[in-house]
Amino acid sequence: MDGNRRTLLIGGALVGAAALIGAVKSCAPVKGRWGQAADEPPRRPAGKPKPPLDEDIAPMLARLDRWYAAHLPADRYVFNPPATDSALDRFEKAVGAALPPSYRQLYKWHDGENDDRSGHFYGLPLLPLKEAENQWRMAAKLLAYFKGNRYPLPGGAWPEGAVDPAYINPRWIPLTHDGSGNHIGIDLDPWPAGRVGQVILYGRDEDVKVVLAESLGKFLGWIADLLEGGNYRLTTEDGEQRLRDFALRDPPVDHFHDGARKLLGAPGPYL
Repeated sequence: MDGNRRTLLIGGALVGAAALIGAVKSCAPVKGRWGQAADEPPRRPAGKPKPPLDEDIAPMLARLDRWYAAHLPADRYVFNPPATDSALDRFEKAVGAALPPSYRQLYKWHDGENDDRSGHFYGLPLLPLKEAENQWRMAAKLLAYFKGNRYPLPGGAWPEGAVDPAYINPRWIPLTHDGSGNHIGIDLDPWPAGRVGQVILYGRDEDVKVVLAESLGKFLGWIADLLEGGNYRLTTEDGEQRLRDFALRDPPVDHFHDGARKLLGAPGPYL
Protein backbone atom coordinates (compact mmCIF):
# COMPACT_ATOMS: atom_id res chain seq x y z
CA MET A 1 0.00 0.00 0.00
CA ASP A 2 2.90 2.39 0.65
CA GLY A 3 3.79 2.53 -3.02
CA ASN A 4 0.18 3.09 -4.00
CA ARG A 5 -0.28 5.85 -1.43
CA ARG A 6 2.68 7.74 -2.88
CA THR A 7 1.00 7.58 -6.29
CA LEU A 8 -2.38 8.36 -4.78
CA LEU A 9 -1.54 11.32 -2.60
CA ILE A 10 0.11 14.70 -2.85
CA GLY A 11 3.80 15.40 -2.63
CA GLY A 12 4.02 19.16 -2.61
CA ALA A 13 1.47 19.45 -5.46
CA LEU A 14 -1.78 17.74 -6.46
CA VAL A 15 -1.39 14.80 -8.83
CA GLY A 16 -3.36 14.78 -12.06
CA ALA A 17 -6.97 13.71 -11.73
CA ALA A 18 -6.65 10.80 -14.12
CA ALA A 19 -3.62 9.40 -12.31
CA LEU A 20 -5.34 9.94 -8.98
CA ILE A 21 -8.46 8.05 -10.06
CA GLY A 22 -6.41 5.17 -11.40
CA ALA A 23 -4.43 4.94 -8.16
CA VAL A 24 -7.58 4.98 -6.05
CA LYS A 25 -9.04 2.11 -8.05
CA SER A 26 -5.81 0.13 -7.71
CA CYS A 27 -5.87 0.22 -3.88
CA ALA A 28 -7.40 -2.81 -2.22
CA PRO A 29 -9.44 -2.28 0.96
CA VAL A 30 -7.18 -1.92 3.98
CA LYS A 31 -7.91 -2.26 7.69
CA GLY A 32 -6.68 0.46 10.00
CA ARG A 33 -5.37 0.37 13.55
CA TRP A 34 -8.85 0.05 15.05
CA GLY A 35 -10.07 -2.38 12.38
CA GLN A 36 -12.02 0.19 10.35
CA ALA A 37 -12.05 -0.04 6.57
CA ALA A 38 -10.36 2.69 4.57
CA ASP A 39 -13.72 4.35 3.87
CA GLU A 40 -14.97 4.04 7.46
CA PRO A 41 -14.00 6.96 9.72
CA PRO A 42 -12.72 6.22 13.24
CA ARG A 43 -14.90 7.04 16.22
CA ARG A 44 -13.94 10.28 17.90
CA PRO A 45 -13.83 9.89 21.72
CA ALA A 46 -16.23 11.91 23.83
CA GLY A 47 -15.04 15.09 25.50
CA LYS A 48 -13.36 18.36 24.60
CA PRO A 49 -9.65 19.06 24.11
CA LYS A 50 -7.74 21.32 26.46
CA PRO A 51 -7.81 25.02 25.56
CA PRO A 52 -4.78 26.67 23.95
CA LEU A 53 -1.97 27.85 26.19
CA ASP A 54 -1.64 31.57 26.77
CA GLU A 55 2.05 32.05 26.07
CA ASP A 56 4.62 34.61 25.03
CA ILE A 57 7.08 33.00 22.62
CA ALA A 58 9.49 35.96 22.52
CA PRO A 59 12.04 34.27 24.85
CA MET A 60 12.14 31.18 22.60
CA LEU A 61 12.56 33.30 19.48
CA ALA A 62 15.41 35.23 21.14
CA ARG A 63 17.18 31.95 21.96
CA LEU A 64 16.83 30.81 18.36
CA ASP A 65 18.07 34.17 17.07
CA ARG A 66 21.22 33.86 19.19
CA TRP A 67 21.94 30.31 18.07
CA TYR A 68 21.30 31.02 14.39
CA ALA A 69 23.53 34.11 14.47
CA ALA A 70 26.37 32.07 15.98
CA HIS A 71 26.10 28.95 13.80
CA LEU A 72 24.34 29.47 10.47
CA PRO A 73 25.90 31.45 7.58
CA ALA A 74 23.81 34.59 7.19
CA ASP A 75 24.13 34.48 3.39
CA ARG A 76 22.81 30.89 3.22
CA TYR A 77 20.07 30.93 5.85
CA VAL A 78 17.99 34.05 5.33
CA PHE A 79 14.64 34.73 6.98
CA ASN A 80 12.07 37.01 5.35
CA PRO A 81 11.03 40.30 6.97
CA PRO A 82 8.15 40.19 9.46
CA ALA A 83 4.61 39.64 8.20
CA THR A 84 2.18 42.52 8.45
CA ASP A 85 -1.03 42.42 10.43
CA SER A 86 -3.00 42.73 7.20
CA ALA A 87 -1.17 39.73 5.69
CA LEU A 88 -1.93 37.69 8.80
CA ASP A 89 -5.57 38.78 8.67
CA ARG A 90 -5.79 37.70 5.02
CA PHE A 91 -4.23 34.34 5.84
CA GLU A 92 -6.63 33.83 8.75
CA LYS A 93 -9.57 34.57 6.46
CA ALA A 94 -8.25 32.22 3.76
CA VAL A 95 -7.94 29.21 6.08
CA GLY A 96 -11.17 30.04 7.88
CA ALA A 97 -9.75 29.75 11.38
CA ALA A 98 -8.68 32.12 14.13
CA LEU A 99 -4.92 31.93 14.52
CA PRO A 100 -3.44 31.49 18.01
CA PRO A 101 -1.66 34.63 19.27
CA SER A 102 1.62 32.68 19.31
CA TYR A 103 1.25 31.92 15.59
CA ARG A 104 0.81 35.60 14.82
CA GLN A 105 3.78 36.37 17.08
CA LEU A 106 5.92 33.86 15.16
CA TYR A 107 5.11 35.49 11.83
CA LYS A 108 5.61 38.99 13.22
CA TRP A 109 9.15 37.70 13.91
CA HIS A 110 9.67 36.51 10.31
CA ASP A 111 7.34 35.71 7.43
CA GLY A 112 9.10 32.41 6.87
CA GLU A 113 11.99 31.85 4.49
CA ASN A 114 12.17 31.17 0.78
CA ASP A 115 14.82 28.42 0.59
CA ASP A 116 13.03 25.16 -0.22
CA ARG A 117 16.06 22.91 0.29
CA SER A 118 17.50 23.60 3.70
CA GLY A 119 15.89 25.68 6.41
CA HIS A 120 16.30 26.90 9.95
CA PHE A 121 14.39 24.05 11.60
CA TYR A 122 16.88 21.23 11.15
CA GLY A 123 16.83 21.67 7.40
CA LEU A 124 13.10 22.39 7.17
CA PRO A 125 12.16 25.92 6.09
CA LEU A 126 9.53 27.93 7.93
CA LEU A 127 6.89 28.52 5.25
CA PRO A 128 6.05 32.09 4.24
CA LEU A 129 2.36 32.83 4.73
CA LYS A 130 1.78 32.75 0.97
CA GLU A 131 3.26 29.26 0.66
CA ALA A 132 1.53 28.04 3.83
CA GLU A 133 -1.75 29.12 2.23
CA ASN A 134 -0.82 27.31 -1.01
CA GLN A 135 -0.09 24.11 0.89
CA TRP A 136 -3.33 24.44 2.86
CA ARG A 137 -5.34 25.03 -0.34
CA MET A 138 -3.82 21.97 -2.04
CA ALA A 139 -4.90 19.81 0.87
CA ALA A 140 -8.37 21.42 0.75
CA LYS A 141 -8.65 20.59 -2.95
CA LEU A 142 -7.69 17.00 -2.30
CA LEU A 143 -10.26 16.84 0.50
CA ALA A 144 -12.88 18.10 -1.97
CA TYR A 145 -11.82 15.37 -4.42
CA PHE A 146 -12.51 12.84 -1.67
CA LYS A 147 -15.97 14.45 -1.22
CA GLY A 148 -15.08 15.72 2.25
CA ASN A 149 -13.87 12.33 3.52
CA ARG A 150 -10.92 12.98 5.83
CA TYR A 151 -10.15 9.26 6.05
CA PRO A 152 -9.59 7.95 2.49
CA LEU A 153 -6.85 5.77 4.00
CA PRO A 154 -6.62 4.38 7.53
CA GLY A 155 -4.43 6.28 9.96
CA GLY A 156 -3.15 6.29 13.50
CA ALA A 157 -2.29 8.82 16.18
CA TRP A 158 0.23 9.26 18.98
CA PRO A 159 -0.58 9.71 21.74
CA GLU A 160 -3.78 7.91 20.91
CA GLY A 161 -6.81 10.13 21.37
CA ALA A 162 -4.78 13.36 21.24
CA VAL A 163 -4.73 14.01 17.50
CA ASP A 164 -7.13 13.20 14.69
CA PRO A 165 -5.87 10.13 12.75
CA ALA A 166 -7.24 11.69 9.54
CA TYR A 167 -5.31 11.89 6.31
CA ILE A 168 -6.53 15.47 5.76
CA ASN A 169 -7.91 17.92 8.30
CA PRO A 170 -8.64 21.48 7.14
CA ARG A 171 -7.79 22.83 10.59
CA TRP A 172 -4.18 21.69 10.40
CA ILE A 173 -2.10 24.77 9.52
CA PRO A 174 1.34 24.03 8.03
CA LEU A 175 4.47 25.59 9.49
CA THR A 176 7.09 23.66 7.50
CA HIS A 177 7.22 21.48 4.38
CA ASP A 178 9.78 18.81 3.54
CA GLY A 179 9.27 18.94 -0.24
CA SER A 180 7.49 15.56 -0.20
CA GLY A 181 4.07 16.45 1.15
CA ASN A 182 4.86 16.26 4.88
CA HIS A 183 4.52 19.01 7.44
CA ILE A 184 5.05 20.22 10.96
CA GLY A 185 1.94 22.23 11.72
CA ILE A 186 -0.47 23.74 14.20
CA ASP A 187 -3.46 21.57 15.11
CA LEU A 188 -6.62 23.63 15.67
CA ASP A 189 -8.87 20.55 15.78
CA PRO A 190 -7.31 18.13 18.29
CA TRP A 191 -9.05 15.13 19.79
CA PRO A 192 -10.08 15.21 23.46
CA ALA A 193 -6.72 14.06 24.88
CA GLY A 194 -4.94 16.85 23.02
CA ARG A 195 -4.74 20.63 23.24
CA VAL A 196 -5.89 23.28 20.78
CA GLY A 197 -2.79 24.75 19.15
CA GLN A 198 -0.59 21.68 19.66
CA VAL A 199 2.20 21.09 17.14
CA ILE A 200 1.98 17.89 15.10
CA LEU A 201 3.55 15.86 12.32
CA TYR A 202 1.22 15.12 9.42
CA GLY A 203 1.29 14.63 5.65
CA ARG A 204 1.51 12.20 2.77
CA ASP A 205 3.95 9.79 4.41
CA GLU A 206 2.75 10.29 7.98
CA ASP A 207 0.14 7.55 8.50
CA VAL A 208 0.58 7.96 12.25
CA LYS A 209 0.10 11.58 13.23
CA VAL A 210 2.33 12.62 16.15
CA VAL A 211 2.03 15.39 18.73
CA LEU A 212 5.46 17.04 18.99
CA ALA A 213 4.52 19.59 21.65
CA GLU A 214 1.36 20.88 23.29
CA SER A 215 1.94 24.42 22.01
CA LEU A 216 4.02 26.43 19.57
CA GLY A 217 6.07 27.94 22.40
CA LYS A 218 6.90 24.52 23.82
CA PHE A 219 7.87 23.28 20.35
CA LEU A 220 10.20 26.23 19.76
CA GLY A 221 11.65 25.80 23.25
CA TRP A 222 12.33 22.12 22.48
CA ILE A 223 14.13 23.05 19.25
CA ALA A 224 16.20 25.63 21.13
CA ASP A 225 17.07 23.04 23.81
CA LEU A 226 18.28 20.59 21.16
CA LEU A 227 20.42 23.18 19.39
CA GLU A 228 21.90 24.71 22.54
CA GLY A 229 22.63 21.19 23.82
CA GLY A 230 24.78 20.44 20.77
CA ASN A 231 22.39 17.99 19.12
CA TYR A 232 23.02 18.98 15.53
CA ARG A 233 25.19 18.26 12.51
CA LEU A 234 26.37 20.99 10.17
CA THR A 235 28.24 19.40 7.29
CA THR A 236 30.03 20.64 4.20
CA GLU A 237 31.21 18.93 1.05
CA ASP A 238 34.94 18.12 0.94
CA GLY A 239 36.88 21.11 -0.35
CA GLU A 240 33.87 23.43 -0.12
CA GLN A 241 32.82 25.95 2.47
CA ARG A 242 29.18 25.85 1.48
CA LEU A 243 26.91 24.27 4.09
CA ARG A 244 25.15 21.19 2.73
CA ASP A 245 23.35 19.65 5.71
CA PHE A 246 21.67 20.66 8.94
CA ALA A 247 20.39 17.65 10.85
CA LEU A 248 20.22 15.95 14.23
CA ARG A 249 23.36 14.36 15.62
CA ASP A 250 21.51 11.94 17.90
CA PRO A 251 19.69 10.07 16.51
CA PRO A 252 21.87 10.32 13.38
CA VAL A 253 19.04 10.64 10.85
CA ASP A 254 18.79 12.96 7.87
CA HIS A 255 15.08 13.80 8.14
CA PHE A 256 13.98 15.70 11.22
CA HIS A 257 10.56 14.01 11.26
CA ASP A 258 12.23 10.62 11.73
CA GLY A 259 14.51 11.97 14.44
CA ALA A 260 11.69 13.72 16.27
CA ARG A 261 9.74 10.47 16.48
CA LYS A 262 12.75 8.67 17.92
CA LEU A 263 13.49 11.41 20.43
CA LEU A 264 9.90 11.37 21.70
CA GLY A 265 9.48 7.59 21.65
CA ALA A 266 6.70 7.84 19.08
CA PRO A 267 5.92 5.03 16.60
CA GLY A 268 7.13 5.15 13.01
CA PRO A 269 5.16 6.93 10.31
CA TYR A 270 3.56 3.90 8.67
CA LEU A 271 0.79 1.67 9.94
